[in-house]
Amino acid sequence: MMRVGKLRARNAFAAGGLVVISLGLGGTLTTVRGAERYPGAPAVLDPAVPRMAMDQGVGEQLILVVGGTYASQAAAEAAAASYRFGELQGYYVVPIGRFQGLSDALPTNGKWALASAFRTMEGAKEFAALAADARAPAFITPRVVSLGGVFAGLGQEADPSGLGSLTHVVPASAPG
Repeated sequence: MMRVGKLRARNAFAAGGLVVISLGLGGTLTTVRGAERYPGAPAVLDPAVPRMAMDQGVGEQLILVVGGTYASQAAAEAAAASYRFGELQGYYVVPIGRFQGLSDALPTNGKWALASAFRTMEGAKEFAALAADARAPAFITPRVVSLGGVFAGLGQEADPSGLGSLTHVVPASAPG
């Protein structure tokens, strides 16, 4: 009788150990797969960072901070990879044609840009200061209209009310 109790305890211990090992391995593989699917800032891979829908601000009049224009997407991606914004994403690679009025607002030509979008001038200026600290160029555009189809970082600026991230249209960015 004593021997059966020891066997049951040993089997339960072994089964528990397999569960722990399986969960650990699964978590490691998920992290590795996540790194392949979501390149960019380390915060993207951190499960403690809250997730938000990718707001494209379709139809909104947005302010862009532009870090440069490029003839090709590959050239823009290479340039984006050269700038370090710490834990933050920094610039997004966007086609210039996805923002009505952007090509007219830029001092240089190109089909692709490094840009981050903002609803307020305060948010744009704060990001431009961050870019300067990262030794990255930063040109603040006048308001341009988002045509959608591309995410350029909306939701990363503070809400003027002081209650977290700005995740909604403000009067100045409202579609015209």
